[in-house]
Amino acid sequence: MTHKIILHTAYDGTITFKESFTNRAIGYAGWAGFIYTIAHTQGWKAFGSPSQESGYFVALSSPYSPEDLPIDPGFDGWHRLSLDDLLDFVGEDEVVV
Repeated sequence: MTHKIILHTAYDGTITFKESFTNRAIGYAGWAGFIYTIAHTQGWKAFGSPSQESGYFVALSSPYSPEDLPIDPGFDGWHRLSLDDLLDFVGEDEVVV
């Protein structure tokens, strides 16, 4: 993408990715239940990186891809995940929809 992406890290460790030009959120990173909720409610794409300890997950709006983000996925790279895939990483009681 042509716009710079800025990061905001919340106290709980989740990350918001924003376009610097519009200040619009284009993605989030965090634990699987959080990403499940974003992907489910917003219809965004979910990705995961199995290289990171206990997994690392992002939800992104279109047309963004994880390669646009200033984060390292580890040696396994990014994998597209379905909502069912995300549920494999969390108990359903940890998902807020």
